[in-house]
Formats: sequence, C-alpha cells, structure tokens
Amino acid sequence: MKISLEALMEQLGVPRVLTPYEAHPWLHYDEDSGITCSAEVRVAPGYDDIETEIQLLYDDPPDEDEEEEEDEEEQIGADGLPIPRKPKNPIIDGRRQIMLMHLEPTADEWEVKSLIVKGEQYFNQFPNWDEKGCAFFRACIEALQMGEIPDFDDLIDAQLSDDSRKGGGRRGRIGRKSPKANPAALMGMKK
Repeated sequence: MKISLEALMEQLGVPRVLTPYEAHPWLHYDEDSGITCSAEVRVAPGYDDIETEIQLLYDDPPDEDEEEEEDEEEQIGADGLPIPRKPKNPIIDGRRQIMLMHLEPTADEWEVKSLIVKGEQYFNQFPNWDEKGCAFFRACIEALQMGEIPDFDDLIDAQLSDDSRKGGGRRGRIGRKSPKANPAALMGMKK
C-alpha cells in the first residue's frame, strides 16, 4: 500500500497532517483495572518516518509467572503435532507494547515497512496486511475515544485476519440461484 500523507493521516484517525517532531496521542485510564492504554502517531524529524504505537501501562503489573501458568498447556493440532505458541509479549517496566507500525516515505507517498502486533510480525503475512494494520490501529483508537480499553484479541481476529483463506466472497459462490416461481401458482389462482 502506497498512500499520500493526507490519506494516511485520515486512515489512522489523525484529524490533520502532522509536522516533523509532532505526535498525536490518544489515552484512556481504567481505574478498576489500573491500566492505561495509550496510542500515538509520531512523525520523525524531516519526515524520515512515521510510527504508530499502542501500549498498555500498568499501575501494578501482573507477574509473568501467573501469565505463564494460564498458557501452560501445549495445544495439539489435527495432524498430531504441537501448535507453535505465539511469541510472548512481555511487560517491561510496567509497559506492554501492543502494536508498533513503522512507515517510510517513497517519493511522494508513504509505505508500511513493519507491523508488529502483540509480539508477532505481520509484515507480508497475507494480502493487504498493511491496510489491515491501519484498520486495526483505527479500531483501537475508536475504542479509546469511546472511553474503553480495546479488546485486542477480538480486534486482531476481526481486523488482522487472512481473508484469502476463507471461502465464499468474491471468488466463490455464496448461495444458489433463486428458483423461478410462477406468480399465479403462488396466489392460488388456476388458469
């Protein structure tokens, strides 16, 4: 995806074009859980690059040991082989990075060069991965603007899935052709 700066800012939910050294933040603090979710779009000096980032900040970070116990069971696939675990997304100094997207200029347009979500690299993993990364970021900031911490796992499933592996849609037949009905037979009239 190559996109103009103005269209990129609109796609990311930034209300105006940012200048070098400028950032546009979103923030929500949940008092009950003691978690702050922050999202930000940053422009480097001289328009060298643009980064989008989403992170969670914990008042009282959970222990890594507790999280490991929850995921301790090894999952087995249909072929009998273990399913590889997703990369860990550690908490460092009370922060957990959810998303980092790096964009660089190419001529007059911008292109996504890296997309990491919850420790997993999405670069060229499926078609339109870059557009879906922007849609994921936008969905997260929309949740923040509504005053809630996004459900990242649901948004990953909804926004960052590989549509090319699903059936139906543009390539396949969704349903059968409608049957032809004789209007006279439907009304109970005889000829």
